[in-house]
Amino acid sequence: ELGNVVLAIDAGRAPLAAGYFLGYVDRGQYNGTTLYRCASFDGGSAPQLVQGGLLQGALTSSQPIDPADYGVPSLLQDWETTEQSGFRHRRGSISLARDLLDTGYVIPEIVFSLRDIPRMNAGGNWRPDGQGFPVIGEVVSGLEVIDAASRTEREGATSIDFLQGQILSNPVTITRVYRR
Repeated sequence: ELGNVVLAIDAGRAPLAAGYFLGYVDRGQYNGTTLYRCASFDGGSAPQLVQGGLLQGALTSSQPIDPADYGVPSLLQDWETTEQSGFRHRRGSISLARDLLDTGYVIPEIVFSLRDIPRMNAGGNWRPDGQGFPVIGEVVSGLEVIDAASRTEREGATSIDFLQGQILSNPVTITRVYRR
C-alpha cells in the first residue's frame, strides 16, 4: 500500500528456509496480509526491524495460539542458521521469524532488517537456543517503503507482553506478493 518492494530470495544458500517462504508466496498466502510490527533491541531510537505476515490476528489472542487457525499448516523445524548460510542480519536483509512462545520453530513471518541486528544471527545470544533467525535474502529495491512503515505510530493492541509498544497502530497492507 506504500509502494513496491522487490526481494531477492537465495534458495541456494538457504534452501530449507527459502523454500518454506516461497511455498507461501506461490500459494498467495501473503496477499492481503500486513506489516504490523516495528522494533529495536539495542536501545537505539531508530528501529532495527519491521515484521509482517499471516499471524497479525494472533497478537490479541488470550488463548494458546494454533498457527493452523491463521493459515499456517506447519512450522519449519530445520533451517539454515546464519552460520551455515553465511548471511547476516544487516540493513536490507530478509529473514523469517520463529515461534518464540512455544516451539522455537520457524514461522512464515517476514522480518526486514533496517539496521544491523547481530543478536539475531546464530550465536547472537537470542533465546531460546542461540540458533538465531534464518536469513533468506535481501531487498533489491523499495527499502524506503519498509522505512516508511517503520515511522508509523506503534500503539497497536497485543496480549503478548514482550511485543508491547512494537505493534503498528495502523498496519500496512501487503497487497500482493508474487515471483517474477
